[in-house]
Amino acid sequence: MFTMMLLAHVLGDYVLQFNALARWKARSPIGVLAHGLLVTVMTVVCALVIVPGWWPYALLIGAIHTLIDLVRSQLIVVTHPALELLWYLADQCIHLVTIALVVFLSGVQAQTTVMRGSGAVLTVLILLQPAWVLLRFVVRAVWGTAAAPPLGAGDKVAPMVERLLIAGLAFAEYGYLAPLILLPRRLARLHRDGGAVIIYLNETTHWAETLLGMTLALALGSLLRFWLLSP
Repeated sequence: MFTMMLLAHVLGDYVLQFNALARWKARSPIGVLAHGLLVTVMTVVCALVIVPGWWPYALLIGAIHTLIDLVRSQLIVVTHPALELLWYLADQCIHLVTIALVVFLSGVQAQTTVMRGSGAVLTVLILLQPAWVLLRFVVRAVWGTAAAPPLGAGDKVAPMVERLLIAGLAFAEYGYLAPLILLPRRLARLHRDGGAVIIYLNETTHWAETLLGMTLALALGSLLRFWLLSP
């Protein structure tokens, strides 16, 4: 059950929280409630898949998640990127401890076997969504606010697709082709000078986040290859 609740958390708090919802949540309690409703729905759905009668505990997890986010949005305002990182880590720890406590105190007896394929899907979601959010906070804390946009700004889908493609290349042992995945969105123009072709790249690209994200995706692909293909 804990695995399913973790999956629900990743889906509701990351995968389905697009930029518009993140910005709404940041400026309005109604946005926080909408986000909390989404997390609650995902938690209940994941619980119904395993133990249909466990839905009241799933509602409790969703309600506590919403309350935590409401308190954080109304009482805690940070502007320094290092403090943003610390509050993000504290917030996620509280959510995960809440899930673990509710699952433990509920006394649920269902034993769920997570096959390698299901575990791989969860690993991909965790490493390419929560790990990417953590990466953005780390980049801003170490290199400053100009090194990466704030959470809720910038494109979310395209970088995620890039990381998935790079992880796929690493899984197939073609990780050295990763720069070709990064090039299209960063190419400003090509200039032919005699027999040479000069490549101009966008100056506004956040290279620290890009390179660390590529490293993360390469590590993910290699990890999955070892996990799924090892005897």
